[in-house]
Amino acid sequence: MLKRGLTRGFTMIEVLIGIVVLAILLGLGAPSFMVWMQNVQIRNAADAVLNGMQLARTEAIRRNKPVQFALSSGSGWNINIVKPSASDPANPIQKRTAKEGSAKVDVAATPGGAYAVTFDAMGGPTTNADGSLTITALDFTSQVSTDAPRPLRIVVSLSGTIRMCDPKAPAGDTRACS
Repeated sequence: MLKRGLTRGFTMIEVLIGIVVLAILLGLGAPSFMVWMQNVQIRNAADAVLNGMQLARTEAIRRNKPVQFALSSGSGWNINIVKPSASDPANPIQKRTAKEGSAKVDVAATPGGAYAVTFDAMGGPTTNADGSLTITALDFTSQVSTDAPRPLRIVVSLSGTIRMCDPKAPAGDTRACS
């Protein structure tokens, strides 16, 4: 009588079933992953701009002179002293490019056409040196899709406080932009 040896491993059918199950799970999870990635990029861009605006405001108060936060391409920005003196460091104080974690994010300023906000020595927004419109709000949306990702907004108040909010949050929610 022949003895059959102990077989190890998987049969071809078991491997194929495992691959099919994995493919189905990946197919179901991919759309959610894409929305999550878009939300992360929107959040990165909004956080970077919020931090840049707060830095510009802090530098204006610390230096006791106007400092401007100016948007560049995409969600990139520069922080500059408005009228630098010989003792001031070279401009820009700090800058960020849109490629730093948020290349697929659109930024829209309110009012339309505004690209900068200048903070005075007291930390409040003031007229831009070139006479351009002053940013009062920035909206961040995805370039990839407008349906699923959650947009964010940064609002600059008349007193100079800068706040991030969710324009789609219901009224009464602490995240709302009311």
